[in-house]
Amino acid sequence: METLTTSENTTAVAVPCPVCGTSAEYQSSVPGWGDWRCCPACTLEFAHPLRLGSDPKDLFNAAYQGKVDQSAMTDFHGRVAQRHVIIEKLDEPSLWFWTPAFTDVLAFLKRRIPRGSTVLELGCGLGFYLHALRKEGFNAVGLDVAETVVALNRNDGFTVWHGPIESMPRGWVKADAVVSFFMLHHLEDPIGFLRAIRQQAPSAPLAIAVYGPTNKGLPSSLPPRTLIRWNAQALATALRIAGYAPTLHEIASSGAERTLLQPLRKTLARTMKIPLVYRLGKHLESRVLSQLPNQGRKNAYVVLALAEPTTAGS
Repeated sequence: METLTTSENTTAVAVPCPVCGTSAEYQSSVPGWGDWRCCPACTLEFAHPLRLGSDPKDLFNAAYQGKVDQSAMTDFHGRVAQRHVIIEKLDEPSLWFWTPAFTDVLAFLKRRIPRGSTVLELGCGLGFYLHALRKEGFNAVGLDVAETVVALNRNDGFTVWHGPIESMPRGWVKADAVVSFFMLHHLEDPIGFLRAIRQQAPSAPLAIAVYGPTNKGLPSSLPPRTLIRWNAQALATALRIAGYAPTLHEIASSGAERTLLQPLRKTLARTMKIPLVYRLGKHLESRVLSQLPNQGRKNAYVVLALAEPTTAGS
């Protein structure tokens, strides 16, 4: 895939924040890309230039096929094998990276809508949450830009739109609720995305989880994989602008990101060839992580917004 680069000195260039429009300040350089900017008003951090460098349908589909190695996007291809074991062999989607945000959103949906209601997941990826929603009795419908994962999820019996939400015809799905997990950092126009959700499902509650301000420092938190670094204030501002009344929750890390645990996680990954052993290992990992002292966990590792549409709209 093509790498987007800029050779000019852009530190003095005025760049508007993609959420609130305030002129953002230079923060640091991004070698081979440009720089990070920080908005003094809503505190959003974002890459400049704020561009993926290629069509998202091409970029993310190539990533799932193992053809992109920028910003650790080889992860996408590796997860396909994990899906085969977790979904097809074990049918236990919670064996995936199961942040408390996933459980909190399920509880939110159960409070807000009855079983059998339609839940639209935007950026459904490999379908772990689609399967979790189905297990809880919801009619799970998905959307993703990557053809590879769209095909996998359709093969599992899910209705999935291929393309960005702006390409979805009005009325294609009547969503009673909308959810989205860990994809808002990919977007060039987050306000346009949120407003498109509001137009597609004007009365539906919305749940969005993003990587928090302490979840950075790795190659995966660099462009093109990560264009925006979110925090609670910035996400709340974006949702209000788009016509939602949000409640924000900051969730600490599980401790799995600790360097000393990486060899154990690599060993566990090698057991995927024996699904029952892999399942046992994942359950043991979850139990061990739950016993780790809180001092080693990173606060605000994930930010979750549970939002209701306002009567005024966007």
